[in-house]
Amino acid sequence: MRTALLSFLAAAALFTGWAAETPRPAPPFTIMRTNLPPLALNQYKGKVVALAFIYTTCPHCQRLTGVLNQVAKDYAAQGVQVLECAFNDDAVATLPGFIGRFNPQFPIGYSNRPTVLSYLQYPPDDSRLLYVPHLLFIDRAGTIRGDYPGEGPFFKDPDGNIRKELDQMLKTSPATASR
Repeated sequence: MRTALLSFLAAAALFTGWAAETPRPAPPFTIMRTNLPPLALNQYKGKVVALAFIYTTCPHCQRLTGVLNQVAKDYAAQGVQVLECAFNDDAVATLPGFIGRFNPQFPIGYSNRPTVLSYLQYPPDDSRLLYVPHLLFIDRAGTIRGDYPGEGPFFKDPDGNIRKELDQMLKTSPATASR
């Protein structure tokens, strides 16, 4: 048991902070929803997007949802769209309870793990751990400008760091650009 725990902790330390290079073009991505139309990322063209990949059962992700609720409210008039995509294996089953409990004030849905890993540029045969939440910032032109995996220093002050990132993107991302 102790050996397994030490192996897990060593792997966790090795892969903490991994993220794909930025900037990079945001590929097409669709978030599925139960009893609602799917959300295609390109439908938010011309907006700055904060896209969080979460597990509905993760306490860090649950706290981030609370932060994002306030961010979504504070930045909506400035052209910012917050989205969440759950991708834990039981996301379809646990998402209704998550929504009822945390009342996200922005669109939330689900996708499967292989699709999310591909979108985040993890090779399909990659054995690295993927920490959640994983937060991306996409500018109005459809370029990923920030890629922040969970357990990284970005999440030590999620509210302040998210606002700092959004403020910077709103200054440098022209409102007339489109995806």
